[in-house]
Amino acid sequence: MATVLRMLLAERHLTNHSDFLAAYDRCAAQLDPPVPPGYGPAKTQFYQWFSGRMVGLPRDYHCRVLVRMFPGWTVERLFQTADAATITARVRASGVPAPDIELGEFLGAEVITSGITLVYPTVELPLESAHTFRAAESSHRWGFSRKSRAFAADRHSDVLTALPEPETRGLFDVFTAFQRCTGIPIDIRSDRYVAAHSDRPYLSFGLLGNDCAQRYVEDADRPLFAVNVGAEGSSRSAEVELADGSRYTANGDHDIGVIARVRPSPDLHPDRYWMFCAGLGPRGTAGTSRYLAGSWAPLQQRVGDREFVAVVGVGTGSDDTVHLEYLLTESES
Repeated sequence: MATVLRMLLAERHLTNHSDFLAAYDRCAAQLDPPVPPGYGPAKTQFYQWFSGRMVGLPRDYHCRVLVRMFPGWTVERLFQTADAATITARVRASGVPAPDIELGEFLGAEVITSGITLVYPTVELPLESAHTFRAAESSHRWGFSRKSRAFAADRHSDVLTALPEPETRGLFDVFTAFQRCTGIPIDIRSDRYVAAHSDRPYLSFGLLGNDCAQRYVEDADRPLFAVNVGAEGSSRSAEVELADGSRYTANGDHDIGVIARVRPSPDLHPDRYWMFCAGLGPRGTAGTSRYLAGSWAPLQQRVGDREFVAVVGVGTGSDDTVHLEYLLTESES
């Protein structure tokens, strides 16, 4: 459960550690005697203050600064837990538009203040040197490879970066839908950037070759989904396996996609989600993105605040011929 302190800082857009430290130092300088700059909480301690699992209270000088920051609140009350109803009531009272609140319930309440990052996968196209090109007398100028996750944050001057068309099209379908219904800030970043700077809520597109999806599947103790790649190594030969053991593949009649929502750090960030939207087969990702853009609200009504993974069937003739095949929630997995 989040603390009252977390709720109040969210209202002031101060849930980022560096932003909080700047406000902390300003209030600390106003005390008598003042607390010198640089005495604010370390990052780990800062997020521990949010968790609602602290034993006791912070040091005295922290308490003095916090009381200065939040007149009318006692330190004891700041570190009590705030239930979801209290947080929602405070958000509504703050004048946040209803569409932002509704989408925030689906994407995670943190996005109301910090925004949502939409993530696209990237593929590197290494350039052959002119010398090698002439020596080999090859008619092919480009070589294709996928860098490993260890090099996700690197930038290379000898490569071009390509964007897969289905994932990019799906991202912009969702981007357009969100822009029409909400004022929540939207940022667009590559999978490599977000995998290296993952301290944020995001919605990631693509399964095979997407660093964010790979990181979740590899690092989670019990991921809601995984991708098993066949001998061909393509999306057509792959299958999606859910936490309950059910498996889904694309075939000649239809492609498939998944929409998943997980809490990466439920203790530190109870209102933060990572979301994944992806598919198998030529129309899997684009069709699943179209479904997400048009059906996130009824999907939210069914899942509430639980983690979930949904399997979507996509007709091979059009991105619009989509339907929900299966829905697995956290409590059922």
